[in-house]
Amino acid sequence: MRIEQFLYITEIAKTGSIATAAERLYVTSPGISLAISSLEKELGVKIFERSRTGLEPTETGKKLILKAQNILNCIEEFKDEAKIDSSDIKGHLSISSDPALCRSIMPKTSAELKVKFPGITLQIKESPTSQVRKDVLNGDADIGLVFYPSSSPKENQLLTTTHIIDSIMMLCFKKNSELASKDIITMKDIDNYPLAAILNENDRKYHSQIFGKHNKLNILVQSQNSETKKYFISQGLAVGFEPDLTIKSDPFYQGGDIIAKPVLGIDLKVSYFSIRLKRRFFSAAEKKFLKELQYQASYFKE
Repeated sequence: MRIEQFLYITEIAKTGSIATAAERLYVTSPGISLAISSLEKELGVKIFERSRTGLEPTETGKKLILKAQNILNCIEEFKDEAKIDSSDIKGHLSISSDPALCRSIMPKTSAELKVKFPGITLQIKESPTSQVRKDVLNGDADIGLVFYPSSSPKENQLLTTTHIIDSIMMLCFKKNSELASKDIITMKDIDNYPLAAILNENDRKYHSQIFGKHNKLNILVQSQNSETKKYFISQGLAVGFEPDLTIKSDPFYQGGDIIAKPVLGIDLKVSYFSIRLKRRFFSAAEKKFLKELQYQASYFKE
């Protein structure tokens, strides 16, 4: 048996397709098919069986694939150990990120990483937190950046979660609003103000937890585009909540037409995390990326 056979079966287990695995690994489909047939013949067991959706591991195959992944992880760890403190670390990382982190901490993180480790390249995709989770779980992203931990026990079993930063949610409103004259703002003060919000199903649950008895707010506009609510707020048509890390990094909020203040009496704090699959090898490039991300996050809080 050969190491590349282990690589082939683990990749097919992720994709369910020889053709897709071949495309990702830059080899031919017939080459992969021949290698797997040879491995099955050598072991005397069937690793995959065909289904309507593609190739599925057999029960024995699942155990062998897990062992193969562990072996591949050990090989990568062995190679990385020699260069963990070196600027010569190489690797391509796919990052799926929530907009708030993507537009605040990620640009500086990417720039610093490029200077310190020129061999590490990043592919960054901005997505809602729900999509970020799917990207990581499906193997389409090495690391995901999300703004709340998973409430799914199944996901928690599959993912490793690392805290990045906490951010206070601030109330944003037009500078000539009556709210601008208040030194202290409470939820009662904004009961009658229309709200601009981004609320998908997961956000609704989080929204309810934060606002409690105030969760029946007067919502004027709902949009999955984080840019939309800014324009309603800037015209004085609505108020909205944004994490302070967004406010500090977004020129729109720094322009002076919108004022941001905390709201008294409610814990309006959101926490941001990185997520990755537990079963995947945690490469030196990924470690350096997360270390730099956490460093930039700590700097951002100052």
